[in-house]
Amino acid sequence: MRNNNVLRAAIIFAVASLPTPINASLQTQQQKRNMHRANTDHQNDCRPLVAFNSQHRGQYSTFQHQRQQQENTKRKPTFLQVDKDNSAQDETIEMSSPPIFSKLSSIALSITSSKQAKGRAILLLVAFLYGTLNVTLRAVYASEGAPTASVLSLVRQCLSVLTFIPIIVSVKRNNAAEKVIDEEENLGIVSSTSSVEEDESNERPMWLAAAELAFWNCGAQGLINAGLLVSPAARASFLTQTSVVMTPLISAIAGETIQSSVWGGCALALVGLFLISTSSVDSSSVTDADTVAAGSSFNQGDALILLGALSWSTYILRTSQIAEKYSEVSLQFTKTAFLAGMYGLWFLSEALTTLKSGGTLLQLWSGFQSIQVWLLLAYSAVGPGAIADLLQQQGQKDVTASESNIILCMESFFAAVCAFALLGEVSSLKEIIGGLFIVVAAISASR
Repeated sequence: MRNNNVLRAAIIFAVASLPTPINASLQTQQQKRNMHRANTDHQNDCRPLVAFNSQHRGQYSTFQHQRQQQENTKRKPTFLQVDKDNSAQDETIEMSSPPIFSKLSSIALSITSSKQAKGRAILLLVAFLYGTLNVTLRAVYASEGAPTASVLSLVRQCLSVLTFIPIIVSVKRNNAAEKVIDEEENLGIVSSTSSVEEDESNERPMWLAAAELAFWNCGAQGLINAGLLVSPAARASFLTQTSVVMTPLISAIAGETIQSSVWGGCALALVGLFLISTSSVDSSSVTDADTVAAGSSFNQGDALILLGALSWSTYILRTSQIAEKYSEVSLQFTKTAFLAGMYGLWFLSEALTTLKSGGTLLQLWSGFQSIQVWLLLAYSAVGPGAIADLLQQQGQKDVTASESNIILCMESFFAAVCAFALLGEVSSLKEIIGGLFIVVAAISASR
């Protein structure tokens, strides 16, 4: 009987051990429970935090690789990049920007990193401001009861002086704040700054340098205006632009090395300026007297205009030589004040002449009540006046005088563009070709 019970138990055990569907399902469920329990324990230990970082678009990270992601975000993504860690299954994906934006950013970075390229860009902005000055003054002279040249010059310079006042106050406040910070951080900076001030005291006083620049600037305008009374307009316009060739000549005399590309740019700019200055002369509209005057020999007015062009070239050269020695704000403010005084003498001379002839001072500017004219004069004093003077000195710190003059010749090109955009004036084919010559000249000289 006992043997039968043992045999029966053995048979039941053997049957239970067979891989029946019920047993297989029970084993599978038990394995799933074990795997789920293991995964739960692993998640409690690792605690992955998968989140989307909105500041860096397209980048996914885990808390475990947060430090690695911060290092990856410092690099510039130039293509689709996937960084994988050997010890983890997570991925850091950096979405790339379009190639055109990468190229533009590299060009902008090269311009801002190169001092010479930055100086050229600044001078190009100055040429644009000077181009808008031409259109602005033409609008002032076209108004009813327009001011005379002496009144306009005096008012512009006085407004420019007023423009410099808030700039000077702001610069002094910033310098005072920086000085206090430097003294708090390092006491040795005070001694170094004092030594710099002693070195600057050995240079020529700033007001003398400003007076020199004012002299050359005023001389250029005064001589050219005087020459226009005798010389024909077309010839005077061309002779005025000969400064683009005079600047490298006097620079070479001063000891500077002029590159061949600059000489080639000067020649191209001279051709372009000749086309622009002679495009307004129509042979069908010129009278016999004008033809005789235009074809006459070299006269006194031509000599005055050439002296004015030489004075402007000297102003550009001296600005390049002085720019690094003095502050832009202090030097240009003092120069503008000297110019205001010189134009004041010109105005007094014209006023006395008008009063002696029996006229009144109101004749010099009968439309002084026009708000539009005052707004135009205010812009000419702020944009092409004070701001352009500051930018020109800053740009010429890193660009030679010869190349600066070629870039500033773009004034004629920008003047034509502004005249078309604001006044509706359409340039002739000759003027367009001349403007293209100047653009090519500026590009070739900058190589």
